[in-house]
Amino acid sequence: MRVIIIGAGDIGMPIIRYLAERGHVLSVFEKDEKRCKHIANHSDAAIFCGSGDLQEIWKSAEAEKVDLLMALTNDDTVNAEAARIAKRDYGIPLVIARARQPANIEKIKEAGADIAICPSEETLRVFLNALESRSVVTLYESQRKRYKIAMVSVPSNGTAIGKKLEDFDISKKCEVANVLRNGSFVFPDESFMFKSGDQVVVTGSTEDVEKLVEKLRNSEET
Repeated sequence: MRVIIIGAGDIGMPIIRYLAERGHVLSVFEKDEKRCKHIANHSDAAIFCGSGDLQEIWKSAEAEKVDLLMALTNDDTVNAEAARIAKRDYGIPLVIARARQPANIEKIKEAGADIAICPSEETLRVFLNALESRSVVTLYESQRKRYKIAMVSVPSNGTAIGKKLEDFDISKKCEVANVLRNGSFVFPDESFMFKSGDQVVVTGSTEDVEKLVEKLRNSEET
């Protein structure tokens, strides 16, 4: 696979090493000369010293032959412009871009990125999963839209056991999407009754999802 990577910083460099070790054909755009020298000494890649929004570099890298672009700088404006050039001028099939600020995710997608990832949001999700322990997993969360998808396990002494879905007075902005029980998915209606070990997928507004998750994970006092 032919890949262009823009930005060889804390995120870009490990990805460059990973892809180079697996034999992909890499072109790296990096404006810092010291980083360019480091890449030359440690990775098999064509190096172009300059910003990712310079058209001359794209032509030199034969961008029209590229399968994947990854815009990984810490400048959202550069990443958005790189995504725009990749799609508009070269028709690169897959464009993945970093968003330093969560608020810029949609702008970067509108510019041309197929996927925009905000590392700070992903880091928050990982830490929240660790904080909530194994009983709750945050599958997706958008701070901007205040939307969340979580999966919670009903404990063996949970207060939800034997209760029906209709007993929880769930907000209209929240719903139980499905329940994993004994290896099979169940799509619950209002009469659905919870059992120990049920893994419940809850979606909706962040506030309402968190309220319902707390009710489902709550245990009887002993």
